[in-house]
Amino acid sequence: MAKKLTTITYKSTSIKIRLYLKRLVIVLLSLCLCVLVLAPFVAIPLFVNQHVTYRGYATEKYPLQDIYQANDYSLKEKQMYLTTEDGLKIWTSEIYTSKPKAVIIYLSGISQPSITYFYGHAKLMQEHGFASILLEVRGHGKSDGGRITLGYEEIMDVKAVVAYIRSNASYDNVPIVLHGVSMGGAASINAFGQIKEIDGLIAMSAYSSFEDVVIDLLHSYRVPDFLLRLEKPLLSAALKLLYGKEAVENLTPLKQIKNTNERPVLLIACTGDANVPVSSTLRLQEANPEVQIWLRDSWEHFIIKDCDFINVALDQEYCDKILSFLNNIVNK
Repeated sequence: MAKKLTTITYKSTSIKIRLYLKRLVIVLLSLCLCVLVLAPFVAIPLFVNQHVTYRGYATEKYPLQDIYQANDYSLKEKQMYLTTEDGLKIWTSEIYTSKPKAVIIYLSGISQPSITYFYGHAKLMQEHGFASILLEVRGHGKSDGGRITLGYEEIMDVKAVVAYIRSNASYDNVPIVLHGVSMGGAASINAFGQIKEIDGLIAMSAYSSFEDVVIDLLHSYRVPDFLLRLEKPLLSAALKLLYGKEAVENLTPLKQIKNTNERPVLLIACTGDANVPVSSTLRLQEANPEVQIWLRDSWEHFIIKDCDFINVALDQEYCDKILSFLNNIVNK
């Protein structure tokens, strides 16, 4: 009898444990689903609803937060605030050269480097006969805007710069080239696809869409594929609430890269980039096989060797690629 009671008690306990584990699994799955559903609608607004203010000094987390001046490079500049079609004041710095072969518009990333890191590029460009305009996009630095717009609205900032160039007689018949990195690369692709007056594009470490780069990063953390398939439409829905259905569905680099109309494009990425994986650049190339592509066997998200924007001229391979592309546009 004692043995039978023990068996019954064991079975009863076993059933209770299984029920407990089943309930625990259901609770954990429910929590995971809640996080999956709610995360995009909470995390994205928290991330983008801010104005990026550069510290003026480097930190371990943000090593490219210094602020430079044109005279640090012995450059003469013309600082301007241009007004966009939606009424924002956008800060720019123009570095002119006599009879420019082309004018390059520079755009930077989401949180770094500050656009002033591109004074090194402007110096290099001036030495080779090109003018430059550093564009601090909305929501960054000295420009207006209370949020980061991930490439959806910066088109209006680029339009303001293009309008300035076209109104300036010293730029008559001078080609316009966009050169952006990271988010600036994505914004440059979108602007290039929409503004036919731009003659060439260099996009470095650009994401194919914001949803793509988030999914790529989650994949790198080994999040299961079935969860990623569920997450992507939720990311799109969250973005549509912020930027509108039309922008999120149409103003993506993956769609706008198709609007090149035989204008030259150079896409650059590093194979070891952990921030915007090279898969984004490969998607862009697949969407438009006519674009040029340079995949650098390196880890740098910002392409330049050791991310040394200050001494960019020391990266001979990089400079040769950029200048060769620009000279081909001029001689076209």
